[in-house]
Amino acid sequence: MKKKTSFKVCYFLKRYPRLSQTFIFNEMLELKRQGLDLVVVALKGSGEEVVHEKCNLLDAPVYYLSDPEVESRSGWVAGPSGAPARLGSDRLQGEGDSGEPEDHAALIAPLVKRLGVDHLHAHFATWAAGAAASVSRQTGIPYSFTAHARDIYHESVDKKRLALLIEGARFVITVSDFNRRYLEELVRFEGGHGKMIRLYNGIDLAQFSPSDAPKEAGLLVSVGRLVRKKGFHDLVAACKILKERGKPFHCAIVGEGEERDALARQIAQFGLQKEITLPGARPQTEVIRLIQRAEMFVLPCRVGEDGDRDGLPTVLLEAMALGVPVISTSIAGIPEIVSHRRNGLLVEEKNPEQLAQAVEWLSDETARRKRFVGSALSKVRKDFNLIRNVKKLKGYFLSDGGSR
Repeated sequence: MKKKTSFKVCYFLKRYPRLSQTFIFNEMLELKRQGLDLVVVALKGSGEEVVHEKCNLLDAPVYYLSDPEVESRSGWVAGPSGAPARLGSDRLQGEGDSGEPEDHAALIAPLVKRLGVDHLHAHFATWAAGAAASVSRQTGIPYSFTAHARDIYHESVDKKRLALLIEGARFVITVSDFNRRYLEELVRFEGGHGKMIRLYNGIDLAQFSPSDAPKEAGLLVSVGRLVRKKGFHDLVAACKILKERGKPFHCAIVGEGEERDALARQIAQFGLQKEITLPGARPQTEVIRLIQRAEMFVLPCRVGEDGDRDGLPTVLLEAMALGVPVISTSIAGIPEIVSHRRNGLLVEEKNPEQLAQAVEWLSDETARRKRFVGSALSKVRKDFNLIRNVKKLKGYFLSDGGSR
């Protein structure tokens, strides 16, 4: 028998590898660099055309429970480290959010025991956390999960189930103090208890750093999935105001999602086809270069009608680390990143007029932009250092001591 040499963590993800989940790649890559052994279990593939540039850098086996593009098979298919293996039983082809994690656990449990997994960790309190909890019950391996945004705030969230997931976990990580307070109150209301830890997403400061690249006057950049909670419709409306006031600008909204057609119609309705572009999902290196050229980064997040919201948008941190002034809204955990008129600007959500005013004011304040950039860099380096924050996460994993 091969002697076990390192602590092994199994990551549970509903879809892998998602382009919008850079923070998860960074976290896993840094854990590997810091000496942990990883394995990934995902319900499905990403379903995206653009593949994340970092997905091939993770030297870890990846197992899928189902993939519509793969012929059904029975049993785990062994593959080399880093190469995906799949389980394709017909009964596992659904979305997996309605009681199915328990069924999946019977298939995953023998795998994680055979692999010698010491700890189970999930990202998002959806299928991933449910599957980790079910596997934990069957194997005795402790589990934890990271709670983000939609998985805890959306109106469809079963709060009693969420409270039970929290109570059963060895600990729960969440990405902002705003989230932590919300989850603590939720668990108390449901009559339970749990260990909640606020741990900010970390930024790879070697990859995200200021550039000497010249700025493009009037270039506004925004990045994210094209969904309602990102506030892109408010950004388009603000651009209409800027045009009516004779303010020269160009706005690039990078990303893909369900609101693309609606945004394109709004842009056409306002006659902004020359001023606003929707380049779709782009590779990270290309996005970084675009942000570095921007005069400012704008992300007007909002709370959706369904309760969904951003917890702590990583892309804001990335823009700040790249040395670009940021404008956002004062919802959820965003004020934990952006301090109004100290390292950026905050406006009311769903308020295009305020957003347009902020863009005008910041574009006319060259000295203030430089001060914002310096203050933002200090904030990111102090609180959002990837190496330091992942080291804390590693400590939480190791505190279990392989307690199974």
